Amino acid sequence: PSLIKKNYNSIDEMYQIDPNYQRMDEKNTVFNRAVWDSPIAPPQGVFMSFFAKFQNWVPMPQRGEPGYAPYDHALSLAAWSGHDIGAPLGAVGVRSSGPLTDWNRYTNPTATERYEFSSNDEAARIVKRAASFLGADLVGIAPYDERWTYSKWFDMRPALFENKDPVHEDAILPFKPKTVIAMAFEMDNDALRAFGQLNESATGREYSHMAETGSKVAVFLNFLGYKAIPAGNDTGLSIPIAIQAGLGELARMGTLVTEKYGSRVRLAKVYTDLEMTTDKPKSFGVWDFCKRCRKCADLCPAGAISKADAPTKDPNTGSKSSHPGVTKWYQNNERCFTQWERNGAACGVCLTVCPYNKLDTWNHELAKTLVSVPVGRDIARQLDDLFGYGKADPQNATYFWNEKK
Repeated sequence: PSLIKKNYNSIDEMYQIDPNYQRMDEKNTVFNRAVWDSPIAPPQGVFMSFFAKFQNWVPMPQRGEPGYAPYDHALSLAAWSGHDIGAPLGAVGVRSSGPLTDWNRYTNPTATERYEFSSNDEAARIVKRAASFLGADLVGIAPYDERWTYSKWFDMRPALFENKDPVHEDAILPFKPKTVIAMAFEMDNDALRAFGQLNESATGREYSHMAETGSKVAVFLNFLGYKAIPAGNDTGLSIPIAIQAGLGELARMGTLVTEKYGSRVRLAKVYTDLEMTTDKPKSFGVWDFCKRCRKCADLCPAGAISKADAPTKDPNTGSKSSHPGVTKWYQNNERCFTQWERNGAACGVCLTVCPYNKLDTWNHELAKTLVSVPVGRDIARQLDDLFGYGKADPQNATYFWNEKK
């Protein structure tokens, strides 16, 4: 594996980013388009249908099937409850939306004097250890890069709850960040493989962890005299920040793939004015593997993932929510979200079937080794199929509830 691992000095060295890259307007994310862009927008659009099914306001066609039992749905809502109380609508990009993400709490530090670290290295080491202790499974430090902050922010709440126009305003941070703490949270593998509303539980649990841990890290920085902003899907793009922080690589399906957990992670970040030593982007062969594998694209029930041989600069291969300026595989977000509407829950098939998304057992370690060797990558996918991964097996839900922990 060491033969394919490589460190880069910057994200620009790792990926082909257009020098004229323009920051993304948050209005164009697929969730925010739900309040202004037909056919996703309500009242007849995909978003409202998805939300109604998710909340059980309308009957689910799959109700009673494995992964859609009443206790599956109850577990999903329970898993999301920490997010819904602490950062309501944070998952769809509403910033500073609740008690755990309220910027006013964290931009006026508690300490009257700043603690001065002996070096930027020490600051990074202490902050990483704190974030790990407070709940993050992976932690890295990225330099603040304005390119990944949305050009404009979008708040859908007035449109959803007050019959008013949404708030669409220039993105102006309350202080100038120097670094960004990138955090990844491992999703439960058994729940993820179960699909349906049980799969949604794996997502919701980590969004709750994201809100809680982001808040704790910001409080930690406040007590040392530094300003901070905790964020989930809001404020800026999490994936390029996580790549800059050395947490993983961009995959064919448009998600981050980490070396330890594969694609089975959710991402949060904390912006701060604390200067720290930053990490470097790291490659462990994901893109080369994605060129050969295509498993996520082959098994995507919505056909939303590109099957192109190589990444492209052409965003027209994707959708309105595919932001241009980076060489990558562009996804069809409309198709993806339509599948969510059918499920009444997040889909997760692409995350589940990714050969990197495996546990530490002998057969998975063998597959990881083969992934690292160019001639073995085709074999790695074949072994993945042989071991039975990537199938929407109803027994996965039964296994989840009967497994002894």
